[in-house]
Amino acid sequence: MTERLVLKVATGLFTITAMACGNDGSMAEHDGAAMDAMDHVTTTTADTTGGAEMEMLGGGHASLVHEGAGGSPHVNVHWAINDSNITISYGRPYLRDRVVGESVPPMADAVWRLGADEATTLTTDTDLMLGDAHVPAGEYTLWTTYMNDEFHLIVNTETGQWGTAYNAEHDFAHVTMDVGALDTPAEQLVISITDDRLGFDWGTMTAGVPMMAH
Repeated sequence: MTERLVLKVATGLFTITAMACGNDGSMAEHDGAAMDAMDHVTTTTADTTGGAEMEMLGGGHASLVHEGAGGSPHVNVHWAINDSNITISYGRPYLRDRVVGESVPPMADAVWRLGADEATTLTTDTDLMLGDAHVPAGEYTLWTTYMNDEFHLIVNTETGQWGTAYNAEHDFAHVTMDVGALDTPAEQLVISITDDRLGFDWGTMTAGVPMMAH
């Protein structure tokens, strides 16, 4: 009887261990599927803080926030530029056979949230120069608009709002963006940062501003 009891206990421990391992594997597969749902621009790389792989997007390390109610995944993307840590959180719409400037923004007569769903947010722990605008460390929302035959990046101090709730009274800076055309259209919006530029690709449109991190 004692031997049968020991055997049952040992079997129970083995079953619990096997179930725990199975749950970990299922979560890993779920997380991997969520990342695969995002548009891969380059390769993945190891996250040195936790050992997990993160997607490289626009030169930064991206993590999925949510899938988006309308099918535009929302991401946080982090860049380490010199001694600065910059994060942009934005929704990534798909073209789906639409045309930028005709059936999807940016439109000629409206302000665009530079993304989808929630307002696009930029957070920096050091001061930045965007074009000729000095932007102190902090949190901002980013928008774009056409103005006086120029395409502008708008830096706004209001945060936490939905992407259609733009309030010009909180504008901190307007910076003229250089605009060009892509040979191969970007099916999904990509915001990118390099050592000297912040910009985006969307459809056949590419636009950017000079950037310097203090």
